[in-house]
Amino acid sequence: MSRRLMHGVAAAAILAAAPAMAQQATGVYVGAGAGANILQDNDFSVKGSGANRSASYDPGPAGNIYLGYDWGSFRADAEISLRSNDVDSVKSSSGTIATNGHQRTIGIMANGYYDFEFGSPIVPYIGAGVGVAMINQQWKAGGTTFSDFDTAFAYQGIAGVSYSFAPNMAATVEYRYLGTTAATFSDGGVSVKADSTGNHTVLVGLRYTFGADEAPVPQEVAQISQARSYLVFFDFDSSKLTPEARQIVASAAADALQGNSARIDVTGHTDRSGSDKYNQALSTRRAEAVRRELVADGVADGLIVTRGVGEADPLIPTADGVREPQNRRVEIVLN
Repeated sequence: MSRRLMHGVAAAAILAAAPAMAQQATGVYVGAGAGANILQDNDFSVKGSGANRSASYDPGPAGNIYLGYDWGSFRADAEISLRSNDVDSVKSSSGTIATNGHQRTIGIMANGYYDFEFGSPIVPYIGAGVGVAMINQQWKAGGTTFSDFDTAFAYQGIAGVSYSFAPNMAATVEYRYLGTTAATFSDGGVSVKADSTGNHTVLVGLRYTFGADEAPVPQEVAQISQARSYLVFFDFDSSKLTPEARQIVASAAADALQGNSARIDVTGHTDRSGSDKYNQALSTRRAEAVRRELVADGVADGLIVTRGVGEADPLIPTADGVREPQNRRVEIVLN
């Protein structure tokens, strides 16, 4: 298979996959999830009697909604969640005393996350949160119902993965462990104290980031003939070469090979959304992506000098925080 044919097949494959190559956006976001919760067995002590109870629960539904802000690799949100588990049985030393009832837990949490960005639409993440849990404990035995609410300190650990299938939409799958401190429930003159509880929750959800829609990325390269300079544009928050970008890099490589260039400067740039530190690293990744493509197209690696300048030298001057597609670029200069 000729090199040109191989390039054509690769470009066609990338075009076919284009809808799945959206990058994770930044800014204000909202989201929701739904799934299942497993509540660990719990022990209760009856105050004033020394009697003990042990409750086990069936798996039950869970869901959450949240509002937050994404800075790039780090994000934070406020979350409200609901977990509901029916009682399997409540036992004492004398045997089973109840087989009906439930525990419902409403969590109000503040969470922080770290996203592991690799220039891919698939982003693993970890997180942790603290807040409060409002717990309703209910048991039913015969014609008697024991029911009460209490509020406890809550904490959680989070691990998941998101898939950005559009600039402002991501699907999520995650595991959350929600723990609470001990709670006390009283009803009809009977008071019981529960041990700390543990919830194992799996959620599937969607996250929407506001303001991520923007003008289409320029797909044409601006070639400055007198300087033998090429501009290659990138998608938002991405260091991946589009099919059009690969064609431009191939043109620059052919020009360099024909013109016997002594040096090729490859400089990465970003727009002004995101932090200076993050943009500096992103611009370097973009320059490295172009360097690798030039080498793949036959240019000697020793001729190429790469650097990233972050958001310091915009093609289109903008205010800080503005997403300008033409500033997300790499400039190739043949010397």
